[in-house]
Amino acid sequence: YVCFNFYVSFILSFIVNNCIPPFRYASPALDHMRSSPCFVSSRANPILSPYHHTRPPPPSLHTDWVSKQSRELENHLVQKLKLNHGQSLPPLQRGPLTRYFPTADERVIEYDIDRVLFDKRSEFQKIQIVHSKSLGNMLVLDELQNIAEADLIYTETLMRRGVEEYAGKEICILGGGDGALLYELLKEKPKHVVMLEIDEMVMQACNKYMNSICGDVLEKRKDDHYEIIVGDCMSYLNKYIKEGRQFDYVFGDLTDIPISDTPTGEMWDFIRLIQESSFKVLKPDGKFMTHGNGVSCPESLEMYEQQLNKLTPKVTYTKCTAFVPSFMEEWVFYQVQRQNTDDAASV
Repeated sequence: YVCFNFYVSFILSFIVNNCIPPFRYASPALDHMRSSPCFVSSRANPILSPYHHTRPPPPSLHTDWVSKQSRELENHLVQKLKLNHGQSLPPLQRGPLTRYFPTADERVIEYDIDRVLFDKRSEFQKIQIVHSKSLGNMLVLDELQNIAEADLIYTETLMRRGVEEYAGKEICILGGGDGALLYELLKEKPKHVVMLEIDEMVMQACNKYMNSICGDVLEKRKDDHYEIIVGDCMSYLNKYIKEGRQFDYVFGDLTDIPISDTPTGEMWDFIRLIQESSFKVLKPDGKFMTHGNGVSCPESLEMYEQQLNKLTPKVTYTKCTAFVPSFMEEWVFYQVQRQNTDDAASV
């Protein structure tokens, strides 16, 4: 199918450049378009019909005029070549702005990104903050969309706002460098929240460009009800295990569930280690809250649930979903806690 589209595009380009008489009026913009090697009709790269030898309209009307001529030429070629409109695809736009990001199941989505606000590489990852016309500012880590200003539903579903009770509770966040989860949890009046984030640069970038979702928590870093610690979360979990420190909730706001054929490899090992260590710092009735992956990846979600069933002590879990705007897909979230021994004995 891809080869067919390329073949059709080649034919259209050949016809336009070799079989159609030139324009009878002078226009640098049109001359440039005719000389383009990608002289193919699309919304992103419109072409003009040579069958209308009228004088171009004033500049203020030029865009509408070009669009009309483009549609007329495309319709003419589709009829002559007996094609369906669905067989012609708009070209990928090359340039300094990355507009294309993958979904969980590796479909490619084009975003309406118009500028890059931050672009640096930390010791751990590539960090970008871009602006989307529809989503607001968006954090992109290692070329994967992470969170946007329009994604409050992601944070609220992760924390199960309105379902879980956080007032007076002690909470540990693993990761969460964008500050959104911490900011929203503090509105629920917990006793104390500690956030363990390894990448200082992520927090600096989000504090400057994403403060609509994180408030001033990444600026202040600490007060009576929360503390942000910059460091490896595993080092601090091990420290808390030795100290006997326990929490009512642990949030795993780290990596997504890997997409793989088997639950093996470095990322799966890391996920298992995080789960095991988290339950060592959770109170007996505490909960581990985390995000999974898209509903379009049922095999990986099933492998993750198999890993949950292997945990010691035994655990039970619930899950819920929400459509996340910047992901443009339905996402799965998990709530995991120790199995009630009385319930287990009665089975």
